Amino acid sequence: MSSWSIDRYQVRCDGKPFFGNGVSYQAIPWGGCPAFQPFGDFTIKTWSSIWQRDLSLMRANSVNLLKTYNTLDAAQLQQAGLPPTSDHDHGPFLDACWNNNTKPVFVLLGYAPPKNQQQIFYQATWTDPANVAARQTILGDLLALAELYGPYPAVMGFALANEINSADTINNPAFFQYWNDVANAILAKVPGKLTCLATVDDSMNTVNLGNQYMTAANYFWGINSYRGNWTNSNGFDIMFSSFATATQDNRKPLMMTEWGASASTHTTNRAITDMDATQMANLRTYVNGHYLDLLKNGSNTGSPPTGVCCGGTYFEWCDEWWKADPVACNDPHAKEAGCHTGIWDPGPNMNSVSNFPGGYYDEEGFGLHQITPVDPSSRQPVVADGCVGPWDPVTNSPYPPDQLKARPHASELFGLFAAHS
Repeated sequence: MSSWSIDRYQVRCDGKPFFGNGVSYQAIPWGGCPAFQPFGDFTIKTWSSIWQRDLSLMRANSVNLLKTYNTLDAAQLQQAGLPPTSDHDHGPFLDACWNNNTKPVFVLLGYAPPKNQQQIFYQATWTDPANVAARQTILGDLLALAELYGPYPAVMGFALANEINSADTINNPAFFQYWNDVANAILAKVPGKLTCLATVDDSMNTVNLGNQYMTAANYFWGINSYRGNWTNSNGFDIMFSSFATATQDNRKPLMMTEWGASASTHTTNRAITDMDATQMANLRTYVNGHYLDLLKNGSNTGSPPTGVCCGGTYFEWCDEWWKADPVACNDPHAKEAGCHTGIWDPGPNMNSVSNFPGGYYDEEGFGLHQITPVDPSSRQPVVADGCVGPWDPVTNSPYPPDQLKARPHASELFGLFAAHS
């Protein structure tokens, strides 16, 4: 079992300062959707062909951390009406991440349900019996996951929730007290493992309001941030100095639990397309400047360290084509005529995003790797006349995993990882 600890702004693994050269990892294959089994969690035994493909690449490219978004558990299976015997075994994946302590890729395990239940954290309805029960259920589920997977040496800790810091939640002190209690309960269950909340970058409102309550010894802050532009000097702007000011009375590390930019642009008729050479060069500059800003503010060097940042997880490992599909395509009974799974759709936000090299925030195109399905024309839908996907109904097993092609900015990032690992 690896042992993790926090000393003010520094994260330590087995007593040594740690800096995360990481990626956000939700490798949903072409034709898949997190609304359906396995609910965005492809790090289970059934889908080993996907994570075996990826872990060898991560290890070869000096990735030492990945952050997931949903650790499928028995409670979710029950809620979906599936038998508890359905696969939700992450043990083989975590063992493969550890790799007998040879270039391990550590894991920050995410848990999705809180994002779909944000109303249970509102001050006005905090004491409603149903909300009290729902929060207790989330606590129980997280403790069960911690007890089951905390002993795995690849596990760094648990991302308790992702992007639930809306104005209605963060203006309720009980919201932060609840999560601090969850962190302490996990600390008691599995000492030596960490916890965090992965929050939306709201210009430090969440940290300013909540830092005084987050006193658990195993807690650090996560922020998903897309600020800064592609000029080398800008980086994350005033992120780290403002975080230091907000946490000076209760020092906790900061991890950039998402950062990056879309690798796409739009044609004159607004269709999504790959960047041209100049835009890709600018994206490489964006990646370089932001990573060096992380490094400059790293808390893994110095005694005591002057930085506040314990690393980051780039968003993201590979494209997710499902994100901009029409609602009809995210229905397992969808007809092929209404399904756009085979098309790289522009996202719902068609406004220009000037700080991104490609000028747009296309949900599907953030990947370090492009994905290409293997022989999609020969696939059969799981449901008659429905959309084809990653599951072969004839063999009752996954189709071959998508082929990955690294974009040029991936080599930029991985080169930085290797130089500073």
